[in-house]
Amino acid sequence: MRIIDLEQVDDCDVINWLEKKIPNLTVHQKECIKRDEIIRFAPFYFMKRKQKIDNILLRLSILFVPLVIFILMIGLPFRFIIKGRWGYNSKNMRWYTNWLHSCGL
Repeated sequence: MRIIDLEQVDDCDVINWLEKKIPNLTVHQKECIKRDEIIRFAPFYFMKRKQKIDNILLRLSILFVPLVIFILMIGLPFRFIIKGRWGYNSKNMRWYTNWLHSCGL
């Protein structure tokens, strides 16, 4: 399993999961988990698997990947002239990585 196949879970979902999966929790223990916000301040990230999208049109968009790469490469010098930085940062390119992941690459 790759880390890109996972997504972070909300704290309230983790609390509900704990209450269901641990049958011997008392009412006081359940209240302490909610009141003290143990999950929120825990040094862990709780993850679950992402749902896969099986859309045929999305899979066919893989044909445009070389074109998009070419356009991004052509745009690099213009970005350097305008912004003064070579390359794209991961924040602006998140759509691209999500698209490639959805295509199965």
